Amino acid sequence: MFKILILRTLYNLADEQVEYQIRDRLSFVRFLGLGLEDAVADATTVWRFR
Repeated sequence: MFKILILRTLYNLADEQVEYQIRDRLSFVRFLGLGLEDAVADATTVWRFR
């Protein structure tokens, strides 16, 4: 979750946008240490963690 907040800040993304970008960009998935089949945190989870 902390790495998601780093991506959100670096790329100036909203919660919904960061969720979409994690699903879309392979570089984000690699940075987060996820596999292609792993679940991604939704926008509400990111908002609550923040």
